[in-house]
Amino acid sequence: MSFKIILSLLQVFLKMKTFHEILFLLVVFFTADVKISWANLYPWTDLDGRTLQARFVKLDQKNLTIDVNGQPFDIPINTLSPESKALATMLQAQQKPAKKLYDWTDASGRTIQASFVSSTMQSVTLEVNGKQTTLPLSMFNDASQALAEKLSASKKGILEEKPKEPKASNIAPKVDLEGELDPSKVYPWKNQSSQEVEGKFLDLSKDSLKILINSGRQEVSIPLASLSKQSRSLATKLKALINAEAKENAALVKKRKSMKVPAVKESDLDLEHELSNAQGQSIKAKFIEASDAVVILEMSGKPKPLELSWSSFSDQSVATLEALRRKKAEVDSRKPKISPPKKNRLAYYASGKYKGYHTILEAETYVVAVRSSGNGLDIFVKQEQAGSSIHPLGVPRLGVGFGTYYTDKTDPKRHRNRGRNIKNFNQYPEPSTDRELLELSGTYTNGGTFEYNIELKESGLMFWSKMKDPTGEEWPSRHRIGIAVRGVVADAKNLSLEKVKSAVGDGTFSFNPVSGKTAQVPMDLKWTDVRKKMKVNTNNLVSMELSGKPYDPVKISITSISNRDMRLDMDKAYAKTFPLQGVSLQYFALEERKRQEVPKNKALKIILKPN
Repeated sequence: MSFKIILSLLQVFLKMKTFHEILFLLVVFFTADVKISWANLYPWTDLDGRTLQARFVKLDQKNLTIDVNGQPFDIPINTLSPESKALATMLQAQQKPAKKLYDWTDASGRTIQASFVSSTMQSVTLEVNGKQTTLPLSMFNDASQALAEKLSASKKGILEEKPKEPKASNIAPKVDLEGELDPSKVYPWKNQSSQEVEGKFLDLSKDSLKILINSGRQEVSIPLASLSKQSRSLATKLKALINAEAKENAALVKKRKSMKVPAVKESDLDLEHELSNAQGQSIKAKFIEASDAVVILEMSGKPKPLELSWSSFSDQSVATLEALRRKKAEVDSRKPKISPPKKNRLAYYASGKYKGYHTILEAETYVVAVRSSGNGLDIFVKQEQAGSSIHPLGVPRLGVGFGTYYTDKTDPKRHRNRGRNIKNFNQYPEPSTDRELLELSGTYTNGGTFEYNIELKESGLMFWSKMKDPTGEEWPSRHRIGIAVRGVVADAKNLSLEKVKSAVGDGTFSFNPVSGKTAQVPMDLKWTDVRKKMKVNTNNLVSMELSGKPYDPVKISITSISNRDMRLDMDKAYAKTFPLQGVSLQYFALEERKRQEVPKNKALKIILKPN
């Protein structure tokens, strides 16, 4: 057959994807004048009973790769017969791991990849594509010569090591079906062609056997009909042993749940306990966890946890372990559940007092809670509360949020200010009660990007951020940090003045402007009277302080780290009749062109200190 014809056939081969297409073309190809070596060929049969002979290359979760006259082909596993699937599984298990490849560079800088075989003072022997080649050591650069020396020394050290004592093996080399069997051991499994694979028994169904191979790294299913008679009998006996053990465990579980156990404290979960077996032998170990079948312990000096069955222990030790298991279950039940993140939402506590929040800073007199939206937080003051709307964290007194806005000019007669919404975050940190810096970044729905930063320390909270519009954005965005001072009297309009004054007490807003005098505004004085009588400057502030009865036992100070190029203003558009109804502030860059960032050196700071 001419080279041109062979090349054409190979190009067609590469386009074939199904077993049927490959089989058809192979029939044509094999009738041509091409010499084929039939060594190590295996029969592969599809679900329609058609068979071809080919070498085995590899098996993965989706495809069997075979070699036909030097050309690899992938065949979907689901098109193979059960017998061919079983054959492929066994051949894959028998494959030796590939030798490690190293980069070898000569004095001219040219590099090849090859596995190391051996070296002397003058030469190095390498293996490339299964063929060994000896080359002068002097042709390689210094790094490759050093690598050869290192590998040679390592190999020599391994060869010269004294024979070690044989370690206890988990493999049962011979199968005595009438002797004692252990489901935790690794056994040899044979098919009807006497091909063998070693694996640990997992389960047996009506049609298949499940085992773990490759040192427990891969689970495979073998059709029962393809196994030898002895392997089928072994599987049946191991299944019976596991069923009997499960029945015994069920009885022990029932017994443990009804037994009286010694009293233990939560701190006992961190201690070592003396535990013994029925023969009186004892160990000291720390309880880690337990299932219905086994107990997991940790012993000092042991790198790995120890896993033992409940039946390994004396009745007294079983009672101790059951008490510890119950205590751990009780402690775990108090731990809040976590709701996983979504594209535009962080993970958050789904139960407990922190429900709905992502990051928590809890001090003696207040709680700071970052929202799962990631764009802000709430500050609660721990005060005595009455009524049905009590929050477990305290009384909400302040909210802080990052905001990005743009002017929607769709209607030329009526422009609207709208907010940019978060599309997704670049990373999703886990919820935490022990985090000092929360760094978030992501993308807005218009393709713009953002970075939000919150420092959470008892010495003070700091906020800085920036955003960037995508190239060609029609309506440019503006960024700012908003502060919402919550109202301190619910339904103030419908309460008598006496009740309002009682709730507010000596509550005061203190405004400290960049220019002008600091003014202390009583919370029960109307804003119209404040502006007439006190002439308070609520714009371009250095700081604003919240104090008095509504905030006891803390004072809250809202401060601009730097007044240069930045503004801290009270938003008069949201001011109500009385200060006690709450106010809003905005922190932003003074120049329009800089209103996409609040730099760290000009961050907003909030301090909560004792009143």
